[in-house]
This record gives sequence, C-alpha cells and structure tokens, in this order.
Amino acid sequence: MTNSNLITVFNGQISNQSVQLANARDLHSFLEVKNHFKDWIKDRINDYGFIQNEDYIIVAERTNGRPRKEYHITLDMGKELAMVERNDKGRQIRKYFIECEKRALQKTPQIEPLVTEQEFHHILKNSDAVGLGWLWFEAFNMVEFIGHITPALEAIGSSFAPRAHSMKFEYGRHIHKLGKLIYTLTKDADFGHNTAPKRTLESEFNPPKPKTKAVALRRAF
Repeated sequence: MTNSNLITVFNGQISNQSVQLANARDLHSFLEVKNHFKDWIKDRINDYGFIQNEDYIIVAERTNGRPRKEYHITLDMGKELAMVERNDKGRQIRKYFIECEKRALQKTPQIEPLVTEQEFHHILKNSDAVGLGWLWFEAFNMVEFIGHITPALEAIGSSFAPRAHSMKFEYGRHIHKLGKLIYTLTKDADFGHNTAPKRTLESEFNPPKPKTKAVALRRAF
C-alpha cells in the first residue's frame, strides 16, 4: 500500500485557525488497535495530555439514528498516536501525515509584499502621502473581505479556504506592522471630500482617549 490516501485528511478549524484534521476513528481502524475505540481514545488523551480545542475537537454525529462522538484530531496528534503503537502501521501513517502537511505547504502561495521596497521609497520621495493612505486603506478592506468569506469557503470544503486564511493572516500582519508608520506619514495629508482612509487609520492607530470619571461628572452637571 502506498502513502497516497491511507485515511481521509480534511480541512477544519480549531480555535479559529484553519488546520488539517483526521478522524481518530479512521486512525484507530487503520492501526488495527485491539482495544475498543472509545476506551483507546480516552486512554491516549489522558496518558499523553492532549488538549481539547487545541489538539482535537469533538463533533457530535448520528449513525443509524444513534448519537456518536467523533474526535477530529490534528495531524501532529495523529503522528504521536501512530508512533506510540510501535508497529509498521504506525510508522506508515506517520509518514503519510507528514506527506499531507508537505502537500498543503506547497499549495499555499507565497505572499508578495503589498509594495516593493523600491516602490515604497518612490512614494515617500514624491511625498505622495494621499496615495500611500489609499493603498493601505484598500489593503485593509481586502483583508476584512477575505475574513468574511473564509468561513463560507471552509463550510463548503473549498480548496481555496487554506489559501484565503493564509492571505488574511499574512496581509493582515503586514498591514498592522506598517499602519503606525503610514498613519504618521498621512495624518496631515489632505484627502479631500473622501476621508475614509484617514478616518480608518485614526481609528486603528490613534483611537480617542477614554474620558476620565472627573470629566464625565463635570459634563453631567
């Protein structure tokens, strides 16, 4: 048997993070464990300190009208469960999980910077603060949009879901990292009638200071 499709690996979410998961029941069957699945999974979780909503999630399903708990585990947890069996099946499935992780990384696009270093210095050299503010604002909107559609992509099992999650994370990180600098460069710029970029930058990086109790009381009287 090759390592092409030993058990099903699928995309899911744990703690709002997109991850690859496998059904522990499928792993139990592949490993040909003699203990009953319910006893096996509980013993392994207790013995090795796996944490719910970090290493695995529990999903309630119905089989033939009867409720049943399914344990969806991360591939890291799956590799550890496989190795403790100390047999050829365990080593085989561990290699398979590693291959699945590698394939997922190959499918994830490398995120290009929003602007090149040369373009960034060109913008600063020409004092195009308004253009820089709009560039940041559109990227900010794009990240927000991707954040809205990612759950829908994951719900339908789209292959674009991991890419969307990765883009949201990487672009979001760059936008937040550059935001304070861009706010400093554009805070005195004139955006004309449409001040959306300026207002967004101010709300993100220069939020209004909360009023003290003393000020609130003086204004109340």
